[in-house]
Amino acid sequence: MPKYSIVVPFHNEEENVTALYDRLKEVMEHVGESFEILFVDDGSRDRTYRLLEEIAAVDSRVLVIKLRRKLRTDVRAGGGFRSCRG
Repeated sequence: MPKYSIVVPFHNEEENVTALYDRLKEVMEHVGESFEILFVDDGSRDRTYRLLEEIAAVDSRVLVIKLRRKLRTDVRAGGGFRSCRG
């Protein structure tokens, strides 16, 4: 079970997905504790979800949750928090 869970909501953020993941991974690996990253796609219409799935395919610490439509920030984050293990 991971010690830390990081929940990140996205909506049409294809330009930022990879850079944010790379930075989060770098910081958390430096911390030296187990972690998971939960990316919540909030009904994106661009390539956000596809990019998140590509990351999850190569990093088992990443989980992607896809919401069908855009929700309020508190609702989409809540979905991520319910899936946390850390």
